[in-house]
This record gives sequence, structure tokens and C-alpha cells, in this order.
Amino acid sequence: MTDPFHLGARPDYDIGQVRARRLVEWNGQLFTRADAYGQLDRDAWESERAWLDGRFWDPASDGVTLTVQSFLLETPDHVILVDTGIGNGKSRPSAPPFSDLDTPFLDQLSATGITPADIDIVVLTHLHSDHVGWNTTRVDDTWVPTFPQARYLIPRADYDFFHPAGSGAEHVDADMEQVFADSIDPILGAGQGEFWDGHLQLADGIDLHRVPGHTPGSGVLTVQSGDHSAQFVGDLLSTPMMVGHPDLCAHYGEHDVDVSPRQIRAARRDLLTRAARRGTRVVPAHFNLDAGHFVAHGPNGFSFIETQN
Repeated sequence: MTDPFHLGARPDYDIGQVRARRLVEWNGQLFTRADAYGQLDRDAWESERAWLDGRFWDPASDGVTLTVQSFLLETPDHVILVDTGIGNGKSRPSAPPFSDLDTPFLDQLSATGITPADIDIVVLTHLHSDHVGWNTTRVDDTWVPTFPQARYLIPRADYDFFHPAGSGAEHVDADMEQVFADSIDPILGAGQGEFWDGHLQLADGIDLHRVPGHTPGSGVLTVQSGDHSAQFVGDLLSTPMMVGHPDLCAHYGEHDVDVSPRQIRAARRDLLTRAARRGTRVVPAHFNLDAGHFVAHGPNGFSFIETQN
């Protein structure tokens, strides 16, 4: 596991009566700013250097940092895990840094006092390989559910779009055949997978909404408890630069990372507008931030701030 930047110390924070923690699995650079975000010139990034520090972008190498992490939510009645990262021992030929990892992810989970058997619900914001890997662990020669008591919430639109025997879509993630074989099919085979589409209420104040754009079935999990709220937005925001530049979209090789740049741009602006108006904490999947941030309106659009005004 690469760990060039400070990752915090398993920070936890409260969203009303919900305790939230992040579990960091991997942190490193998969691509450069020029390759992934070349539509926005370097001068724009340089102008944000006051806050765009090494957790997000290294000006010397031009590398953009990606943090792969999961989010643990403890409510009065449920334990929810949002996304399951890359996983150990998974073959990912199109993303060599993600192949055959051996990380202490489950040790991090245990350090919180939560065991895999305590997880009630696993929310998969979408089905890219870096969001589903710890769905399963290998026992002998078989992939079995890591969380034996959990309902795994699988976005139906992603399942249909990415299934190797379905549409034939290769979009961005060329390892989908392996992803399904080691991380999706075993969940369904064990009877723990549950398809959802559109909207799903998980518990009082906790809702999952489909927000297509990054993938057809991408979801945003909203937590509302008392006067506090947070949204776990998956890859709707993949770099903090998208907060101030909502039309910025990423590329991976020759592909758009998002299946629909038009949809995700509109969804991103809507998310930021609502978050700024309502004082909602925004928690993206890949930001190296202990507890997400809040959104504020600024003279040139939106800005990311650590605390509410």
C-alpha cells in the first residue's frame, strides 16, 4: 500500500446520532493531471495551490492522488458500510496497482470494534472495481462474502450495463469479467445481493438515490439525523477541483471516466447547489479528507470548506 501523505488516524465524527468513520485501503497516484484532467490547464490548478496540497495533487510530478476508502456508519439500529474498496488478492490487469493487494483493511475494521459479522448493510455506490473488492474474501479456492450477515445493495442499472454477458460495455473498467467473478457473482450466489433502482430507504433518515452519470446506476447515500446531514457521493466528485469547476470531467486513457459527462455535470451542479443551501456535509469516495467538507457559494461559483459558517 502506498502512503505518501497523511491519512489521519481512523477519524470518526457524528452526523447527529450517526457515527461515521473512514477506512483507508489505498492511497497513491494512478495518473497525471494532464492525462486525466487536461481540459483544465495547469494555471487553473496552480491558482488553487493555497489549499490544493499534496493530499490531492503533486505539482512536481503532476500526479493526482486517489484515495480508496470505505465509510462505516453506525446508527442506533444498523451498521452500514459504504463501498468496499479494492480487496485483497484480486486480479486487475487493467489497473496493476490494484492487483493482488495485501492490505490490513479488515484489521482497520476490527480496530473500530466492529467485526465483519456486525455489518448489516453494504451500500455499493457503483460497480467499478475499486468500490466492490472487499465484498468477498478468498477461503481456500472460493470467494465468499466478507460480511456474512449483510444485505449487499447492488445498483441494477450498473449490473445490467457492466455484466460481461449483457451489454458488452467495456467502459473504463476493462476488468469487469474478473470483478463479476470474484466480487459480484459470489454475493448473488450466497443470496445476499439485493438489486435496487431509483430510490431506497435504508432506515429512518438514511436514503439511497440513483444519480446516473458516472455510471448508469451510481448512487448517493443521504444521512439526515436531527439538524445534521451528510451525503456520501461516490465518484460524483473525483477531485476537489470539481467543486470550483463543476464541468470538469476525467479521462482514463482514451475513455471518458463517466458514461455520461452531460448527466454528471448537471448532477454535480445540483448536488453542490443543494449542499451549499442546506449545510450538508459532502463526502466523496476518493478525497483524502478525514470527514468530508461543506460547500459554500463563492464569487466564482462553489468552494470547499472544512467547517460550516
